[in-house]
Amino acid sequence: MFKIAPVYAIWLAWLATSVNVVISKLAVPYATAALFLFGTCALAALCFRIYFGNSGEWQKLFRKDVWPKALGMGTFGTALPMTLFMIALKYTTPVNSAIANQVEMIYSLILAAIILKERPTLKQIGGSALILLGVVMILLEGGTSLQAKGDLIVVGYVWMYQVSHIFAKKLPADLAPQTISAARAFYALPALGILVLCWPLIDGPLQVNLHAAPLWIILVASAFINYFLGNSYWYQAIRNMDLSKATAIILSYPVMTYVLSVACGQDHVTIYKIIGMVLAVGGAYVVTGIVKRGEAK
Repeated sequence: MFKIAPVYAIWLAWLATSVNVVISKLAVPYATAALFLFGTCALAALCFRIYFGNSGEWQKLFRKDVWPKALGMGTFGTALPMTLFMIALKYTTPVNSAIANQVEMIYSLILAAIILKERPTLKQIGGSALILLGVVMILLEGGTSLQAKGDLIVVGYVWMYQVSHIFAKKLPADLAPQTISAARAFYALPALGILVLCWPLIDGPLQVNLHAAPLWIILVASAFINYFLGNSYWYQAIRNMDLSKATAIILSYPVMTYVLSVACGQDHVTIYKIIGMVLAVGGAYVVTGIVKRGEAK
C-alpha cells in the first residue's frame, strides 16, 4: 500500500489534503468538532494498529524517546488546530479556509526570526505580502459577515502547525513514516478527550447525530483518507524526496479543494476567491523558496 515512489506519495498526500477539507465541511452539521475528531483519530489509530500487526511498530509509540514528542505533535498538529478548523468551517467555506491556511508560511518566518535569529530575505518578505493580500481578498469578500469570522479563526490557529513541526523534527530517525502518522493520530486523543469533557462548559451540550448514515460515512472517510493514508504518504514523501519539491506540490492543494468544493455545492466561483487563491498560493511558493530564478532557467 505504501511502497510507492515518493513522487506518487506526495501527489496522493496532496489529494487527501484537498479532499479532507471538503469532508470536514460535510461533518459540521452532524457532530461537535472535538467529538468528531476524537472518533476520527481513534479510528485512524485502530487502522494503524491493524496495519502494524505483530511487526513491533506499534510498540515504538510508547518509547521514552518518542511519546513526549509525539504528544506535542499530536496536540499541536491535530487536536487543537483541527478542532478550530472545524469550528471555522461552521462559518466559512472550504476554499476560504484553504487559502487562509497559507498564512502558516508567515508564521514560519516569524518563528525562524525569533528562535533561529534568521533574517528574512526581500523575496520572503515579498512572498509574505502576497499571502497577506490573498487572505485580505477573501476577508474583504466576507466583510463583516460570519464568513469573515471563520476566516479569521483559521488565520489565528495555523501557527500551531509550526510548533507541531518542531516536535516532529525531534522524533528519532528510525521511525517509519507510518509510525509517525500513527503517533500523530494516537497522541491527538488525550487533548481531544479533554476538549470533549470540557466542551459543555465552553459551548454547551455535545451534539452528535448517531442515526445519521452520512456521519458514519464521513467519519470513516476522514479517518482513512486523511489520517491513515494522507499523513502516511506525506511523511513517506518528505523522508525520501527533496522537501522543497514536496512542499511545492502540497502548497497547491487549495486549487483542488476549490474544484471539489464547487462541485459539492459548498462554494461558488468569485473573482475574490480566484485572485485570493492565486496570490496566497503564489506567495507561499516564494516564501518557501520554491520559486527561484535559477530554477526557471
